[in-house]
Amino acid sequence: MPLATGRELLAAAEAGGYAVPGFNVSNIELALGVLDAAEERRSPIMLQFNRSNYEHFGGLAIAAATARALAEQAHVPVAVHLDHGDSVATVRAAVQAGFTSLMFDGSTTPLERNLRDTREAYAIALEAGLALEAELGHVGGREPGVATSESVLTEPATARRFVEETLVDSLAVSVGTAHGLAGSVRLDLITELRLATRQLPLVLHGGSGVTPADLTAAVRVGIRKVNISTEIHAAFVRGLGEVRGNDPRPALRAARAAVAEAAAQRMDLLGSSRRA
Repeated sequence: MPLATGRELLAAAEAGGYAVPGFNVSNIELALGVLDAAEERRSPIMLQFNRSNYEHFGGLAIAAATARALAEQAHVPVAVHLDHGDSVATVRAAVQAGFTSLMFDGSTTPLERNLRDTREAYAIALEAGLALEAELGHVGGREPGVATSESVLTEPATARRFVEETLVDSLAVSVGTAHGLAGSVRLDLITELRLATRQLPLVLHGGSGVTPADLTAAVRVGIRKVNISTEIHAAFVRGLGEVRGNDPRPALRAARAAVAEAAAQRMDLLGSSRRA
């Protein structure tokens, strides 16, 4: 089916009260495993790439072309999303490469610079007709392609100002999770942030380490996209280890199946199953 945009997927999630799963993929088997799950569960998804992911693919253009080709063969809505775009130039390059959803992450810079650079990135997204996700506060942790640091919780008053001045379409917020690590979710803070941003779609990064109960509760109070990376990469490695021999294809098929199983479980928890 035709490629979906991030704007379309988030609008549907807001209307339906669920969260779109955004899966970071760093090889084609990971992408295929996620798509297998999406087809089986009838779930909209985002195939997404941070710098580490797309560099492993061979660059932005190759990652985008591969993901677009896979998405166009799918029977569920799939957007191709730039995750943690680390410069305005990267956002511009992602548009040129064919991404259908964008993120600019200036969360590790001082607030005024984050505001300035996010406004510039938003102008690029607007001209391309695409939605822009930004990040305020900082989701720390340990994950390839993401700055390693401590988390800084998002303040509601600052979030209100940030959204009003940048006009972004969705906001990644720091509410207790961490990239690549287990974390707890501040449901009260999510509720405050939804009110402060006038019901803007909020994005939860570090979704792999969140308990099922916390994840479903976070969606209930306003999270509309959840990023998942560590969990499916770990499933991939486990699947590889189950097969021995000189032919890599059986091991890759096992890894793909393990990814599909892990991804399907997250789709069920986020409420995105049977939405496509």
